[in-house]
This record gives sequence, C-alpha cells and structure tokens, in this order.
Amino acid sequence: MTFRKFLSKLNNRYFYTIVIFLVIILFVDQFNLFDQIRMHKTLKDQKEQIRFYENEISEGKAFLEQLQNDTATMERVAREQYMMKRDNEIIYLIETQK
Repeated sequence: MTFRKFLSKLNNRYFYTIVIFLVIILFVDQFNLFDQIRMHKTLKDQKEQIRFYENEISEGKAFLEQLQNDTATMERVAREQYMMKRDNEIIYLIETQK
C-alpha cells in the first residue's frame, strides 16, 4: 500500500468523527483521561489512609481494654507517662542528649 492510498483511506468522515470523538474524550471533556487517572490515584491514597486509621483505632481500643482490665498495665502507664510514684519511692530521671 502506498502512502497516497493510505491518505485516501483516511480521508473520510468516519475517520474524522472518530478522531474528534477521541480528542473530546481524552482532553476536552469534564471527566477527561488525565482527571480520571488523578482521581483514581487520590482514591487509592485515601483507601490506604482508611486502612491505616482503622488499624490505629483497633490498636487503641485493644490498649484501652488492656488498660481498663489490667492493673499492672495501668501502673506501668502511670509511672512512664505521668511520672507517678508510690509514697515510699524515690525516682531518678536520667536524660540522654541526642
């Protein structure tokens, strides 16, 4: 097939209609291809965040359950985070430089 025959095949209204349709769909339309790709990436990131926060919530609930039911855990948290002590104890804090 020569180049002229190829051009003559392309010179019809169906080819132009398809090209115009593709240009509109890919670039001009409100929901064009690039926006669809960007929205798909955003949706994927948000689903990953949902999984992360659901995992954090379940870990927090498990820790809260353990804290409410286990006195040893409650005492450990009180000593470590709130610097509480028993009446007859002396606590020495050693701070290290970073």
